[in-house]
Amino acid sequence: MITDDLATLVRNAVFAARDAGEFTLSDEDFAVPLVTPRQRDHGDFSSTVALSLKKATGINDSRVIAGIVLRYLPIDNPLIARTDLAGPGFINFYLKPDWLHAVLPRIETEDVCFGTTQDRLGERVLIEFVSANPTGPISVVNGRAAALGDVLGNLLAAQGCEVGREFYVNDALNSTQMEIFAESVIARYMQQLGHPLNFADGRTEPGTPQASGDGTQSPVEFPEKGYPGDYVREIAVRIVAEVGARYAEAEAAERNAFFRDATLRYMIESQRTALEAFGLHYDTWFFESSLYQSGSVDGTIAKLKERGYTYEKEGALWLRSTELGDDKDRVLIRSNEKATYIAADAAYHDNKFQRGFTRLINIWGADHHGYVGRLKAGVAALGYDPKSLQIVLTQMVSLVRDGEAVIGGKRKGNVIELKEDLIDEIGKDAARFYFLLNSYETPATVDVELAKKQSNDNPVYYVQYAHARLSNILRTAESRGLTILPAGQVALSCLMHPSELDVLRKLTDYPNEVTTSAEDFAPHRLTRFAMDLASLMNVFYENCRVLPGTDESISPEVTAARLALVNGARIVLRNLLTLLGVSAPDKM
Repeated sequence: MITDDLATLVRNAVFAARDAGEFTLSDEDFAVPLVTPRQRDHGDFSSTVALSLKKATGINDSRVIAGIVLRYLPIDNPLIARTDLAGPGFINFYLKPDWLHAVLPRIETEDVCFGTTQDRLGERVLIEFVSANPTGPISVVNGRAAALGDVLGNLLAAQGCEVGREFYVNDALNSTQMEIFAESVIARYMQQLGHPLNFADGRTEPGTPQASGDGTQSPVEFPEKGYPGDYVREIAVRIVAEVGARYAEAEAAERNAFFRDATLRYMIESQRTALEAFGLHYDTWFFESSLYQSGSVDGTIAKLKERGYTYEKEGALWLRSTELGDDKDRVLIRSNEKATYIAADAAYHDNKFQRGFTRLINIWGADHHGYVGRLKAGVAALGYDPKSLQIVLTQMVSLVRDGEAVIGGKRKGNVIELKEDLIDEIGKDAARFYFLLNSYETPATVDVELAKKQSNDNPVYYVQYAHARLSNILRTAESRGLTILPAGQVALSCLMHPSELDVLRKLTDYPNEVTTSAEDFAPHRLTRFAMDLASLMNVFYENCRVLPGTDESISPEVTAARLALVNGARIVLRNLLTLLGVSAPDKM
């Protein structure tokens, strides 16, 4: 990679200056940062190495350090055309075009692997994300976490990591929300069998006459904090179709047990369907209940006791989490002898490490920020390095239609559903791309009407059309009988126009962009990269005709070189969209 070559040249120059007595060097393990300047006249790459060497050399003036380093750079290097010193000590590199031309044969040779590395081979990463409660459908807010987690998995795999994607199902037997949800479905089930529903606010809904009733049966109370969405009614309708009136007169314990299992089954099916429509497939659906059934929760509590991180107070068992960075100690077992969710979370993460994962990533909503310290404390108390657990907090996402915020979903609940309210309207590709346009640290907005437009104002259309246009140019060339030669057999030195070189610079940046996006958990960098590349291709088309027309002659050498450039851009854009989980159409 060109940045590696430049870093080696700079490092060797620093050592040569030291050996010549220009300065002492107290730290030989120094970084050589290289960035692409925003302004092209500042060079192809710029380094702030002189600023970072002030402490190691004992020289306070970074411009002096930069000047010394520049004197020891080899003047006959085949990469560098010239260098200069700017600002407080920036070293700017202006490279010879040959290094840009060399990227096209590499792109063609590596093809789908261009942009990937094996630098993190052996690292096993488990990403746990979405993990929505099984009491409602997957929402648009969940969709942002789904896009981030899935693409982060792709990025880490592109660095050589072994990646697992996991959905944690909160189905604990003592879950109050699960009980209320089951009671809500029971009430709707009874309504389907003819029983009117009474609500806490005084409303009444009539029963729906079925074979077992005429709608005049005794009323049923809907739970005061029950779930109101139409999806609850839909589950009840399915259960009636499945078991009829079998549980209308059943004992409460039998009925509750059946509905708890049935509602969980239906909701997971619904959630799985929505996420698969989004292009997301999990390796594991991990059930919280399994931690209790297997004895893992009890085992983890015993482990915490053995390690000396628990104490008893007021009849409860506490975790000494303040000793490990939390703002207060946490209850593990209540005075009623029931384990808290903190105990279950500790057991769950213990299980993750025991499965051999070396790095854990949890993606949560920003409203869970208060849970970060306690979970990291639990991990540390179990003997694991808390740095091996990274928690990403995503900000909210909202929908806008015709300039107005979308408040409620189509199924009359307060949940705006990912599939029903977004994917079915704008498609999976647009939904994913829009979720990834901004950093997860900032709120996001999806303009539904814009996302459906087939125009350059729509970012996903703009990028996908760019790929389709590149593919069309190659098809047209072949239809005219032109042979698209491998880039290594083409006179790439023909590519000297500024717009050609700008495209080549962008293509050369791509592997480093993938690495940076993975390291910084920043897939939004890729959506911006894709839009920038599409824009550069448009400028290229305006200035450099690829195929000869009837009113213009282009030498065969230039045509062949530009076709190689087009093919390289097509491969990079396809690889990038694949990482995003967005299709790269050949025609539009």
